[in-house]
Amino acid sequence: MERHTKKTKKIVEEDDTYTNDKTKPEVNQTKYLLYSIFAITLVVIYSYYTIYQSDFGDKVVKKQPEPEPVYAVIIDAGSTGSRVLALAFKKTPSGSLELEDELFVQVKPGLSSFADNPKKGAESIDQLLAKAKNFVPKKYWKNTPLAMKATAGLRLLPTEKADGILNEVIQLFKYNPFYTNENSVAIMDGIDEGLFSWFTVNFLLDRLNGKLTNTVAALDLGGGSIQITFIPTNSKQIVKELPEFITEYSIMNEKVNLYSHSYLGLGLMAARKSVFTVDGDLLNVTSPCVQEAAKGTPYKFAQNTYHVTGAPSKKGPAVDYQLCKSIIEGVVKTIYTDKPKDLLNQKIVAFSYFYDRAQDAGLVGEEGGDVTIKSFYEAAEKECSNTNYNELRPFKCLDLTYISVLLEQGFGLPVETSVSLLNTIDGHEISWALGAAYHILQNGL
Repeated sequence: MERHTKKTKKIVEEDDTYTNDKTKPEVNQTKYLLYSIFAITLVVIYSYYTIYQSDFGDKVVKKQPEPEPVYAVIIDAGSTGSRVLALAFKKTPSGSLELEDELFVQVKPGLSSFADNPKKGAESIDQLLAKAKNFVPKKYWKNTPLAMKATAGLRLLPTEKADGILNEVIQLFKYNPFYTNENSVAIMDGIDEGLFSWFTVNFLLDRLNGKLTNTVAALDLGGGSIQITFIPTNSKQIVKELPEFITEYSIMNEKVNLYSHSYLGLGLMAARKSVFTVDGDLLNVTSPCVQEAAKGTPYKFAQNTYHVTGAPSKKGPAVDYQLCKSIIEGVVKTIYTDKPKDLLNQKIVAFSYFYDRAQDAGLVGEEGGDVTIKSFYEAAEKECSNTNYNELRPFKCLDLTYISVLLEQGFGLPVETSVSLLNTIDGHEISWALGAAYHILQNGL
């Protein structure tokens, strides 16, 4: 038995290289099989990445495509001129709009000056449309909403005269390449004008992305009217006291109560006419608010041209400031103003003619700035006492005095109140048209 065992062992050792030897351990075949599977797997993985590597890499590092820009074209048909504001926005992932670029062009006079020649008025609008077509890329024309909203100038015209102008613009719009509908041409309500102006200011100041209690009040002094708009700090009280001037407004998915009041007739150009005709609506007028050197100076408002001569003054060639101021105070009192107490709690941003006249007087530079009502009064008195006749600005004394009286006596602001006067914010025009464009792009024409 021992020898047999040894013999068998010897045979196995001698034939160890014989591959069909049934006595060779099976563990070696399993190991080779595992190695083969592993090798094949590596080849498959290498081949996949070799073939699809660039495509896979692109999927990882490729940026999301830039969102398509959206455009809107708004025409502001004001009392002293018409302006086109063509705006380019991009949509954010949250659905809001970011302002990218804009075109601002204006022509004079305003549409109300064409009351007897509406076709000529439509031609002035066509000039603005040509500028807008150059701004908006052609491939976006058919999806770009176009709207023209007329303000105080047309509100002050007789209905048939205003309708004649609007109908001519409607015909013009039928042949333009932008998107229009039955709502594209209209006289805008004064409250909407105030709401859109307020939105524009706060949008450009980036005050609509956080707590809306950080927003500012907006005062927009136009030619025919003035708008005052703000979020009341005590909403319940002002809703109770002045419910007709409270509008529920949806801002960035939040509903708020906005106070907005438009005063037709308290715009700067309308106020001039009221001062000149305080003794009767005549075309040839004499006014204590103009230097005596003015002889029949033409002043056009709405459909009429007034010829203004300065009244003799006890101040010699200068304007009698106190007399002029008393006349203006009487004009302001003819139109009831709310004097909302809550306005005293607001940071106020004023623009349009507020800014223009302050810059003329040297109160602010091009960038704007903060000015007290007292400073306006001082500038007014200084201008009125000037003995040198300013032929280019014959109504400067009147304008500055009117603004001072309007802010203090019209809206009840103490003379120490500081007002921020601006014309642009980050290079963008302050215009209700921006707010209107945003509203149209989010809600439709």
